Amino acid sequence: MKELMESWRKFSKKILTEEIALGGGKSQSAMSYQGSKEREEGEEDGKDSLAKAAKGTDGDLSEFGVVKIVDFLNSPEGKDPKVRAALRTGQEDAKAKDEVVAVNNEATPNVSGLKPTQNEISLSKSIGWPLSSYDTLKNIATGDPSGRGMRIVSSGDLVIDGHHRWSSIWSVNPQAAIDAVDVGLPGKNADQKLAVAQLAIAATIDPSSGDVPKATTGGAKDNILGSDAATIKDMITSLVGKKMDSGKPLLGDEYLETVKSSKEGKAYFGLEPNMSNEQARGIIIDKASNNLSNLPEPQGPERDYMPQFDGGDTHDKQVSLSNVVARMKAGDVNFKGPFKE
Repeated sequence: MKELMESWRKFSKKILTEEIALGGGKSQSAMSYQGSKEREEGEEDGKDSLAKAAKGTDGDLSEFGVVKIVDFLNSPEGKDPKVRAALRTGQEDAKAKDEVVAVNNEATPNVSGLKPTQNEISLSKSIGWPLSSYDTLKNIATGDPSGRGMRIVSSGDLVIDGHHRWSSIWSVNPQAAIDAVDVGLPGKNADQKLAVAQLAIAATIDPSSGDVPKATTGGAKDNILGSDAATIKDMITSLVGKKMDSGKPLLGDEYLETVKSSKEGKAYFGLEPNMSNEQARGIIIDKASNNLSNLPEPQGPERDYMPQFDGGDTHDKQVSLSNVVARMKAGDVNFKGPFKE
């Protein structure tokens, strides 16, 4: 990484010197040619820099892991548009197909068969919708609790993006399926797979966009990963009646009256129409807290380093899952050597 940063310092100084020299009366066509030539040279220099960065590995940038990759991509050198442009030239190197990633756009894995990669799961973001909105509870059976055609991103048995949609379903029915885009990310472990995902996002978003997208809600105070059922039960109880992201109160009386008489209430919680709201509320709390206490241990970094395929909180609508997936599927993401022809 040090060699990569030093290379870009030298390159930036070279370009600045050449740009100053252009002020000496060259024609517009000559300047246009020079600009085109500089862009080509910049892209080639970017490929050289990627190759230098991969030294000490088997020629694969993902071996650095997601934290080092994100730190680099967010550094002045890694944010240089020429580096970002070089990251999208995977089909132009000596092995045009070596970065092709298999994608299943219509995967429906079982929720309990997946493991989280981020190291925190918020309780309120997990139960806030299904335990306050009957429409969301109904949508659990469809594989998309949002009801908006949304899919999480998985890679084999790992959740890569969409953790709270996954945990929402888990809170109600861990045996249910979830709609997913399953991406065959290369890598020996979750750390390397997440690194490839971040490189793909950096290769897809505008080269001048700066830092890679991130979620700004890290450090959740209601993280439940690693908590036992009793602890989670107390946490849920403290939230009863409070307004959730749905705009409705958690386990409110109106919600309970509907759920008690529904097929979902019977199937997920064993509720009966003649139960009191207090009794039904206690049964749902017990079931959700037991379910969530069985969430698997995380295998990834803090949330700041997690891939945000939809732009996260910092780059809204500047990147999309479909575009990132298309680049990976085509083999455009230049993360593996040889980095040029």
